Order: sequence, then C-alpha cells, then structure tokens
Amino acid sequence: MAKKNKRVEQAEEICIGCGICVSICPVNNKVEKKNDDFNPDTAKLAIKVYSGKAFVDQDTCIKCGSCVKICPVDSLSLIEIPTEN
Repeated sequence: MAKKNKRVEQAEEICIGCGICVSICPVNNKVEKKNDDFNPDTAKLAIKVYSGKAFVDQDTCIKCGSCVKICPVDSLSLIEIPTEN
C-alpha cells in the first residue's frame, strides 16, 4: 500500500516576495516566539524570502498548507507524492 507524502512547491516566476507566507507559517512563528535573540538569517525556518522569492525548507516544513492558502498570487502549491512502503 502506498503512503502519501506532501511537498510544498513554489513557482519562483510567479512569487512576488511579499513575505505573507513567512509570517503565517506556524513553524516560523514557533521558532520566533521561542528565541529572545531571534535572527531570521540564521534561524531554522520552514519558509524564507531570499532575493525577492519565497523558498521552502522541505525538511523543516510541516506541510500544513497555510502558506499555500494565504499566497495572494498562488505561487505555492501543496502536492501529494505517493511512496511505496
């Protein structure tokens, strides 16, 4: 039986770098609240904006889809990837 894994895909050519996805991400919010000396450049965040484009760290991302739902230009999508047991 196949299990389904998820992945957040981003269309860099569509992304406008607004950062709304970064601010809505529950992983990012948890990391930010835990650290008094929070530094977004060195923190292990699930999604960041570099050079005007959003980038997802697939290892840190929990694939909740919050960023996908909030993106104003639909540059992010949550896809299911079937895998074998």
